[in-house]
Amino acid sequence: MPPESQQADSQAASGAGPAPRWDAVIVAGGRARRLGGIDKTVLVWQGRRLLDGVLAAASGARRICVVGSEADLPASVLRTFEEPRWGGPAAAIVAGLEALANADALAGSTADGAADASADWVVLLAGDLVRADDAVAVLLAELERVLSAIRVGAEPHRVVDGVVSVDSGGRRQPLLAVYRRSALTSAARIQTSVQNMSVTGLMASLTLVELHLPDALSDDIDTPADAARLGIILPPSVPPPAAASQTP
Repeated sequence: MPPESQQADSQAASGAGPAPRWDAVIVAGGRARRLGGIDKTVLVWQGRRLLDGVLAAASGARRICVVGSEADLPASVLRTFEEPRWGGPAAAIVAGLEALANADALAGSTADGAADASADWVVLLAGDLVRADDAVAVLLAELERVLSAIRVGAEPHRVVDGVVSVDSGGRRQPLLAVYRRSALTSAARIQTSVQNMSVTGLMASLTLVELHLPDALSDDIDTPADAARLGIILPPSVPPPAAASQTP
């Protein structure tokens, strides 16, 4: 038996299959009011911009789309903006999905694009995650574990639309998650409007597996105190943590 046939048989017996193909949408807009309105994705942690760290975490994606950022991006990364501008993270997600779909359509119209099929999954990430590389690896490993269990019949009737991280307080982190692309697109289509809609509301119809992660893996920068805890230097215009905590 040829080695490739033996490998296929081994994968079938173990429940292993081809690794899920995925795109990435990075939500990098937002007004960052608690940080004085700065672009927090360009803050530097351990020698690189937060956005660069999140882009590196998404390097295994078929396509990457950054939504809401005017920062410099690699030429291969798609860029779009939510409609209307500052319309919230749900609107940003929809804009990212549309940009990916447009890129797929453009690729399919070229001679070489026919084989470039759409990715089945979408990893959603906040643009200010600090340890996105480690978190994405754990998310994808859990997704593969769940899909493998379904393939071997351990949970034959289970429907899974994605894996969402959960912090130590039991709160879902929907911008640190992986979703079935078709389910995410359908959830967006049934909404009359996603402007200023919460991400939790957008995902309400999805069946998600919760993955409890150490809080360090979901660290992001929302306040001066977050930055201080992680040793991130803020611009002088941002109030220090003590002063910020006294602001009503």
